[in-house]
Amino acid sequence: MKQEEAFDQLNAQLKDIPKVEIRTLSLAVLPRLMGVLDSHSHQCSHCRKYSNDGAAFVSNIRPLFQQDANINKRFEQWVEETQKHLKATHKQHVKGRTTATYTTLGMISGSCLGALISLMIASGHLMAGVSIGWAIGVLIGYIGGKLKEQKLNQKQLLY
Repeated sequence: MKQEEAFDQLNAQLKDIPKVEIRTLSLAVLPRLMGVLDSHSHQCSHCRKYSNDGAAFVSNIRPLFQQDANINKRFEQWVEETQKHLKATHKQHVKGRTTATYTTLGMISGSCLGALISLMIASGHLMAGVSIGWAIGVLIGYIGGKLKEQKLNQKQLLY
């Protein structure tokens, strides 16, 4: 299933669903995921299988919004397995995940470094050091993530 086809089918089924619920399930990446699977399905049997399973979800997406735990669990498991396969086998990455990971790591390391520096200089302003370290870490992590994604995008390894 091509990306545009998946996008059109999802839009037709989700007209009356609030956008908040759609974002909660991260369905914005689903059409891109289907497009990548389709492009690899001709040479990869795993991608073909994942594409067929995904087409079933795309053609009948409404049950995900009926709070059925089994269906939601199957969908989340399918997405996770598919993304792991694409990353391990085809070196394909989800757009935004690298930036989010780098930003999170920047927050953690910046906060720790800020706390460490504040404790070393014994200034008594531990929270200020942590806050400044956090902010700098966010900035560095975000920029690093964006640069990494830009390189992946140039190599067409981002979806």
